[in-house]
Amino acid sequence: MKYIIHKEFTFEAAHRLLRNYSGKCSNNHGHSFRVKLSLEGPELDEKDMLIDFKETKALKSWIDDTLDHVTMLWEEDPLVKYLEETGNKVFLTRKNPTSEHLAEIILQKACQLFENSRIKVHSIEINETCTTGVKIYF
Repeated sequence: MKYIIHKEFTFEAAHRLLRNYSGKCSNNHGHSFRVKLSLEGPELDEKDMLIDFKETKALKSWIDDTLDHVTMLWEEDPLVKYLEETGNKVFLTRKNPTSEHLAEIILQKACQLFENSRIKVHSIEINETCTTGVKIYF
C-alpha cells in the first residue's frame, strides 16, 4: 500500500515570456498561482499519519519568501535591470518563467526539504489560472 497526501499553497506573482516566444504572454502580467504538493510513503507514523501537514510549512515559507509578490523573469530579460534598480523584487530563472519551469524549481526545492525524511515528494502541480496548469512527477 502507498499513501499520498496533498497540501496546497498560493502566491501572487508577475512574469513574462521572452525567450524564443512571441505572443500575449510576452507582456508583463500577473497570476494568482496555486501550488499543490503531493507527498508519498508506504506507512503511517505512530500518530496514524503519513506526515503532519504542519511539516509542509517549510515549503510554504520558501514560496512566500522567494516567489510571493515578485516578478519572475528569464535572467536575460532586459526588464531585470530596471526592476532591480527601482527596488522591485525579482526572481530570475535560467529558462522562461513558465508554469513548467516554475514547477521544476519548486519540485527541486521540495525534494531538498524532504530529502532526509521517510516520505518522498510524489509530484508538484502549478496552476496559474483556474483553467491552466502543469503537474510534474519526481
